Amino acid sequence: MSDIVIQELIGFDEMVATLFPLINQSNPEIDRETFVLRLTAMLHEGGYRCIAAYRDGVAVGAAGFWIGTQIWCGRYCEPDNVVVDREQRSGGIGGIMMSWIEDEARKAGCLKLETYSERTRARAFYRREGYSEPGTVMIKTLPVPGAMTIEDVLAKGRR
Repeated sequence: MSDIVIQELIGFDEMVATLFPLINQSNPEIDRETFVLRLTAMLHEGGYRCIAAYRDGVAVGAAGFWIGTQIWCGRYCEPDNVVVDREQRSGGIGGIMMSWIEDEARKAGCLKLETYSERTRARAFYRREGYSEPGTVMIKTLPVPGAMTIEDVLAKGRR
């Protein structure tokens, strides 16, 4: 039996304190202020939820996800920023979090899960979790002067 405990994060302060240090490992270009502003917007817009994986009371993984509805497929779930502490990777924690998210998606009547990943290691993880790549993601960047573009983010992920 696993020693990992999954808990949904409910309060905003708990989300920030738990998520930011882990997400910052994979996205160091996102400072705390930007993270807080984006998380605030995501929660305000609705449907966004967060979980954390704990080992001995210490957060060793975290993930967010949306549950929503799309015309072409009905109910869906989109995992977002599934991150495991760099010292704990390849130990099954990501899979445990994904199982928890999938169970929530089933309870919500979701017919599919989808995610986007440019990072090679993350894409291999999602394939092991049963994801396929049936199409191409089309992105058009709407530049804001001085802002990081999606191309900047994607280029960083390819390194």
